[in-house]
Amino acid sequence: MDAYQHQMKLLSHKLLHIILETLDVTQEEIDWAISTQDSQQALQLNSYPCCPNPSLALGLAPHTDSLLLTLLNQCGISGLEIFVEGSGWSQVQPVEDAFVVNVGDLLHIFSNAKFPLLSHRASVNQSNHRISIAYFHGPPVESSVAPSSKFQKPCFKSLLVKEYLSLKAKHFSRALSLIQT
Repeated sequence: MDAYQHQMKLLSHKLLHIILETLDVTQEEIDWAISTQDSQQALQLNSYPCCPNPSLALGLAPHTDSLLLTLLNQCGISGLEIFVEGSGWSQVQPVEDAFVVNVGDLLHIFSNAKFPLLSHRASVNQSNHRISIAYFHGPPVESSVAPSSKFQKPCFKSLLVKEYLSLKAKHFSRALSLIQT
């Protein structure tokens, strides 16, 4: 597990570096996002047993991820669903040897909403026990999060990461609306 988490950390740093270069942000802002000291990292193993009537159960309720980036290994079995405006819930088919990369709330804030969020959930199925592995990466909780300094008209207020996480825990999907300018 330690080796897997270490590889996910390296991959998330590479991806964040590429993503942030598209925003033309400062080196200091890149360092904040890929901080190696006090950064938040979590590895979450999810188990979704077979369900005799999947229409009556949900594996994980609709949500957005809170941190900067999530790397998800679907382990070859579908169950991840994203909400597509105008179409509703849509299955994300697993791709062999590939990860699903989710933009988290903090990257949405930092990008001044340039990188949109997708609400997602996990469903269960009747015939397969599904396992997924999610790696979450975020900046230090004591650091501040705000739209990058490159944006002339920020659409979110600056606050500490831990303050945002507290808002999200209390207000869930309304947290972002509470910090809009």
